[in-house]
Amino acid sequence: MLQKLHIKNFVLIEELTMEFSEGLNILTGETGAGKSILIDAISAILGGKVTVSSIRTGCDRAILEGTFDITTLPLLKEILDNSGIDTEDDFLAVKREIYSGGKGRCFANGTQIPIALLKDISDYLIVIHGQNEHVSMTKTSTHRELLDSYACNGELLDQVKTCYNELHELKEKISSTEMDEQERNKRIDYLTFALNEIEEANLSLNEEEELKDESSLLSHAEKLCSEVAESLDALKGDQGVLRKLESIESSLSSVSQIDPNIASELENIRTALYQLEDSAAFFRGYSDSIDFSPERLNEIEERLALISGLKKKYGKSIDEILSFADSCRSELDMISNYDYEQEKLKEIYRETVARTRDTALKLSRSRQKAAQELEQKVISELNDLNMKGAQFKILVEQETSGNGEIEVGGKTYMLYPHGLDKIEFMLAANKGEALTQLRKAASGGEMSRIMLAIKKVLLDADIVDSLIFDEVDTGISGQTADIVGRKLHSLAERRQVFVITHLAQIAAMSDSHYIVQKQEKDGRTRTTVIKLSVKEKIREVARMLAGNNITETTLLQAQELIENR
Repeated sequence: MLQKLHIKNFVLIEELTMEFSEGLNILTGETGAGKSILIDAISAILGGKVTVSSIRTGCDRAILEGTFDITTLPLLKEILDNSGIDTEDDFLAVKREIYSGGKGRCFANGTQIPIALLKDISDYLIVIHGQNEHVSMTKTSTHRELLDSYACNGELLDQVKTCYNELHELKEKISSTEMDEQERNKRIDYLTFALNEIEEANLSLNEEEELKDESSLLSHAEKLCSEVAESLDALKGDQGVLRKLESIESSLSSVSQIDPNIASELENIRTALYQLEDSAAFFRGYSDSIDFSPERLNEIEERLALISGLKKKYGKSIDEILSFADSCRSELDMISNYDYEQEKLKEIYRETVARTRDTALKLSRSRQKAAQELEQKVISELNDLNMKGAQFKILVEQETSGNGEIEVGGKTYMLYPHGLDKIEFMLAANKGEALTQLRKAASGGEMSRIMLAIKKVLLDADIVDSLIFDEVDTGISGQTADIVGRKLHSLAERRQVFVITHLAQIAAMSDSHYIVQKQEKDGRTRTTVIKLSVKEKIREVARMLAGNNITETTLLQAQELIENR
């Protein structure tokens, strides 16, 4: 149950704190006062979409917070406990912050949580029935969803959807691998040629890099020999560095005993001499190792050209070429066993069709049984809502087709991700009229009552503690409005119910009444919400009856409406 709502810097609301109680909570106010802002704020707290344009002009963030009593929601407590969120006091404070930079944060009892978890949590807190539901009630997809919700078909729906996806994946696989004998032979010829060409090349993984290094060495062999020979002569020749350094070492050695300072530097010269002798030995061996062979260079260039040709055909690298060869072997093996593989796929497909058929028919039977129950309950609710004699029928039908995948009784039926059934609500609003499609048969007022009747039946089995009806009174007035109000009050005996209404007959049924107003102060417009006293409630109901022309008579009428609720 929603106990407290705190809103700061959201659209026209500067800062607002509201406390709510059990029963029927009514919100009224002039058109444009900001009633929808409250619904948008609650929707945002529950994880609904919200944009930075909702932040009050001139502010850097909006804060939205709802405090809920979750005493009667053990499944929600389990989710919170598993997420590491403390619930010892049976209260849940959900907060959402929206920043002007586009980012936002969500919290549950002070613990930051992802938006996905917030949406999971919200499923247990409040259900909002918005103004657009009158439009959605005309859609057959909504009819199917409502019937499945009543029948608790969630698990069966998941199974059918899984089967549907498996069937289509198998169909695509069978179709993609089907080929006639001529196509198979062409494919075998190509795969065999490619595989032979790759195998004959006898490639190794690092071969190309090694060949390129060797080719570079052979291409520069003559220059390497010349430069190394000149360097050796400069080092070891009669006039070379080593001869001169040896002479220097001998001269300094003879005088090093005279001056100790010379001895320390003499060691550096001897170290340089030893290092240069090592270098000379290296280059002498290196020069001997250089073997310029034009034949070997041609051989390498031919090998690199072969690899380059294979790369153009079968992959960007030797690794990819070898992988392509593996895929050729696999495909050749499959094609060689084509008939067997195709039959195996088709057998799996037939088994999947049989499994899908059983699951889809089980779902259909569940829907048909639930449809009969839901019809009777909705008709009973419609009678209570002043639609006596109305007939309500739920059609659960299947579409036959020559391309259908599911065969039942010699006929084939189309399969959809949601099963075999096409579901549509039918209505005869008045006794003696023929049943027709809901979107054609129902007026605005009738649609409001049908929606309320269906929601009432569905909510009887729902675990959610709090409900919000945004303008459920569309198209009704007079006695019907009084009946709808009483139905909402009855619903509020077992749940916390919020209703935004323009009708006095519904507002009079409230256990708590709030008025939404728009005010100007210091050049800024603000939306405020005030909980009305009994006297204030009488005056607001009178305003709803007669507009701003409130008289003693309208006040008495309002009081009578409230006392007779």
